[in-house]
Amino acid sequence: MGRTDTFVASESSDIDLSPWTAEQLASFASHPGTGRILNIRSGDPKDNELETCLRTAGYCLGRLPVTRDPSHLPSAAATFAPDVVYISLIDPIEPAIRALEVLASDPKTRNLPLVGLLPPGTDPTLIEAAYSRSGCDFLRTNVTQIEVLARTHLLVRLANRVASSPLHERPMADAANDPAGARLDLRDPTTGSYTATYLRHRLRSETARAIRYQRPLSLAAVRCSAALASEDDARLLGRALLDSCRGVDLVARVEMDLFVLVLPETDATGAMTVQARIQQALASSSLGFSIGLATLGEDLGNPAFDAESLLHQAVIHCSP
Repeated sequence: MGRTDTFVASESSDIDLSPWTAEQLASFASHPGTGRILNIRSGDPKDNELETCLRTAGYCLGRLPVTRDPSHLPSAAATFAPDVVYISLIDPIEPAIRALEVLASDPKTRNLPLVGLLPPGTDPTLIEAAYSRSGCDFLRTNVTQIEVLARTHLLVRLANRVASSPLHERPMADAANDPAGARLDLRDPTTGSYTATYLRHRLRSETARAIRYQRPLSLAAVRCSAALASEDDARLLGRALLDSCRGVDLVARVEMDLFVLVLPETDATGAMTVQARIQQALASSSLGFSIGLATLGEDLGNPAFDAESLLHQAVIHCSP
């Protein structure tokens, strides 16, 4: 099979290759792969077509099986030291999504680009579940081999760039896991919102995706002093923020009195709509709060072009 064939012969690729010139496409097909790719899947231990494509391109390829208990995956993946991880979202689907979730939250693997491989006709609710639980990227299996190579080359370059410029993390209490690197706590026990550690992981991946595909991304930061003094008020605030969001949005408690909302596919106008919903949801409460907004590349005067500056600008703007 040539590299311009599709992975599923009965399906035509629905990928738009127009952003790339003919010369760039040719370079993707001829450029030698210099990264390490881990493929996590069930089924036949022999190479599938994706693996054959990547091996032929020169990538170092590893494989791990999807199992009912994915707790071993972060340690096994870290031993291989991949640049990108592909996971096939096929039956049994729940173990595959669970594998994505564990890899996305474990400190040994949370910075890796995670890509769910979608067979044709995948149920959209399963895609939403995988995204909301892991923040993963997606690639359909009916694309051309040249598209797989283009995506893989770009993800490897992105992974190397992120590794050389990590997002600054403020000192915080240890998560409830052992030093060997078990799974991090994902949720704040009081409000049910995500933790600051998980926010930083997801914000990296959301920012990288927005930049890679030129899509909008906004943050809303909400500071409320009452949440610092009262757990009941913190729960009330957390519920109001969750009710103001879509299923793909993320609410995280970054500090005791500071919550951050990650809003994918949301421009500055959309962020203001979210701000209005939050204000309406809290209008009948006695909570005093302030809201700051930041949109990737659109924060005039204080442009935010990466995860760290986007978070910084949102928090600055919500200061009293």
